[in-house]
Amino acid sequence: MISILIAARNEEDSILTCLQSLNQLTFPIDQLEIWIGDDDSSDLTATLVLKYIRDKPHFHYKKITTHLGMARGKGNVLAQLIRFAKGSYFLITDADVTVPPNWIEVMLSAHTPGIGIISGVTVPQPVTLWTAMQAIDWAQALYMIHQLSHCGIAVSGLGNNMLITKEAYEATGGYENMRFSISEDHQLFKAVIQKGYGFRQLFAADCLVETQGLPTFDDLINQRKRWMNAAMQTPWYIRMLTLLPLFLLPIIVISFITQPFTSLLSWIGLLLIQALITLSCVHGLKAHHLYIYALIYPVYFHFITFSTLIQYALASPTYWKGRRYELTEIT
Repeated sequence: MISILIAARNEEDSILTCLQSLNQLTFPIDQLEIWIGDDDSSDLTATLVLKYIRDKPHFHYKKITTHLGMARGKGNVLAQLIRFAKGSYFLITDADVTVPPNWIEVMLSAHTPGIGIISGVTVPQPVTLWTAMQAIDWAQALYMIHQLSHCGIAVSGLGNNMLITKEAYEATGGYENMRFSISEDHQLFKAVIQKGYGFRQLFAADCLVETQGLPTFDDLINQRKRWMNAAMQTPWYIRMLTLLPLFLLPIIVISFITQPFTSLLSWIGLLLIQALITLSCVHGLKAHHLYIYALIYPVYFHFITFSTLIQYALASPTYWKGRRYELTEIT
């Protein structure tokens, strides 16, 4: 039995698209159950879900209004859904995600004995230039995690395209016994690794799901601050690898005063290296429509990463799903 778990909070604009994609899964229905946990939504999420699933007995809806142990937010919803789930494998995704028909088969095929947690690939739909930059951002981050996983380095997991075995989840004690973190996927990933289970980070077109891009700068910064929270819990060399391009640029700019020609060549070289990495990422996902953005992406990367670091350093609150989280609450 496979249990798909979805935490939804005020998702009236996207939940139906998600459910429709789940209803088109090719996995046998008699071996599948889909649980939607409504995280106390104040919009039409509940109405839309209940209407859609009324003739689909393998879909189940639960309204979540209480906390289980130390769990909060999405982790709390998942912790409560798991108490109802009968599957030996849990597949976790989000309410703004669309999955391919063979999603379950692809994720299951990656599992081998000893593996406790597997992450697929998620990218925002590249509808505009802004969301195309976000798509490359996601792809590049996951590509780095994928490459490091080949070296046995565990970085993080992806909470909207994740498989975790029931055995591994129960070994951690569940979200109800974990200190709250706004980066609940990274928190679960760490807990599984600490219990001695193996992991996999997939990176291929057949395990790709799409999410909705964030429309505003503020929304994106809040998301990136959640990512930063997870990044700050990784080993120092992972943090340095992630931020290296950001530190190289000001060095090149400063050295331009004394060595303009060398600095110019260094800057061009940095752009080309980042562009080549971007091309390698999108090629691996067969996302050829993103090729044209490869040279633009480094500018976006430096701007967004620098903005995120400033906000993180200022310890400004993070807003997510209509809730406010202070820095002291999310680390």
